[in-house]
Amino acid sequence: MSLDTEFIGPFLNATVQVLKVQANIESKTGKVYIKKPEDKSFGDVSGVISIDSEAFTGTVMVSFSEKTFLNIMSAMLGETYEVMNQDLLDGAGEITNMIFGQAKVVLNERGYGIKMAIPTVVSGKNHTLSTNGKGPIFVIPFESQAGPFVVHICV
Repeated sequence: MSLDTEFIGPFLNATVQVLKVQANIESKTGKVYIKKPEDKSFGDVSGVISIDSEAFTGTVMVSFSEKTFLNIMSAMLGETYEVMNQDLLDGAGEITNMIFGQAKVVLNERGYGIKMAIPTVVSGKNHTLSTNGKGPIFVIPFESQAGPFVVHICV
């Protein structure tokens, strides 16, 4: 299966929409590229969710620097946060879940048959993550008022 705009687009649109609605943060996508083995993923906080259907499996990861994540959570919750805590980390799972949920609706209308999934959150300075997909990892950088972040999609 090759990933194209028909598959990636709903995740990009959902990401922009979730940040706008939940945190009143404008964001825009950068140039999508395929991650090379030597490319390092950046992130201090990542929401990770599995994509599962009868035809394929994969992973969607939304990764933030600590500063960007704290800015987003401050905007979402209407309070200024400068230090990471467990309650805030749960917010990464919520953001990922909302993005996945919106994209899943669109993709299932197109016949993909994606099943429900529960997000997990990984945190730690410059952590790295692996995926459960066999294909290439598509990296979508975003710029936002809160700072840069990245979405990874692998199927």
